[in-house]
Amino acid sequence: MSQTFEQLIKFTTDSVGLERTFRFFQSIVLILSSYALPFDLLLSALTLATETTPTPAAVHVILKGLNQRLGLARRFFRLFRFLEFFNAAQKLATRISAAEGAGPPRGFLLRLQPWLDVFSRTFNGMYLLLEATTMIDALQVPGLALWTQEQERAITIEAQRFWLFALVCGAASGISQIMLVPSTTPRPKVAAPAETSPEIKGSSSDEKAGDGGSDEKGREESERLWRQEVSTKVYKLGRGAVANALDTVLPGTTVGWIKVSPGTVGSAMFVTTILTGMDVWERCGREVAGAK
Repeated sequence: MSQTFEQLIKFTTDSVGLERTFRFFQSIVLILSSYALPFDLLLSALTLATETTPTPAAVHVILKGLNQRLGLARRFFRLFRFLEFFNAAQKLATRISAAEGAGPPRGFLLRLQPWLDVFSRTFNGMYLLLEATTMIDALQVPGLALWTQEQERAITIEAQRFWLFALVCGAASGISQIMLVPSTTPRPKVAAPAETSPEIKGSSSDEKAGDGGSDEKGREESERLWRQEVSTKVYKLGRGAVANALDTVLPGTTVGWIKVSPGTVGSAMFVTTILTGMDVWERCGREVAGAK
């Protein structure tokens, strides 16, 4: 229980974990404001808490403002993350180029998958860079703006377009990695049986049978461990690929390429926040365990 509490503290004080927390609340706000049943339950809860019945219009205004404030708060945590993505893309591209020149010929999928990662990180960097240029305008301080409203809107749409490209490349990369997991995961080596000396050759057949059974058990255990490792990798890669695929709904609606309701956007955000937050939660757990 103590380690779980420390992990929670680490998660809520981590910049990425805190951003995911705000995103989780934002998705709930979107769901509450978009669907009748959750909204009616919210009205009932507010009536019980305040002993007055708020008007639906007033509550919708509050939820809209809360959604905007949460979205703005999240932007502070990713203001300079475009530097991280550009740096990661550059390092990965350099490593891939060096490996292609030195290593043996590889299959098409093995060569394509790393470049999908490079494209995903590059597009993410472009998205975050364009978003950062509109940060001052997003503060909505009277008289303080870098762009006109039309320019800010155009930059925001282009930023969302880059994010959509990044998510598509990320999902494609995850799917291709899943397909490559069985062939790229090394099987545990089984110790070879020791050579039999002339004296031992005369031992009983029961001992030989026992040795054969031991070798068989070793191979079965090795196979079980390999399958377990493959399943773990596929699970984590699949989780990321599903999150990227579902997240395409968010920029897709802004760009106009996907037509869904705000409630669907909120639901997709809710699911993907949990999926991506699990990676941060597990990382925080490893950091807490490693600090002890």
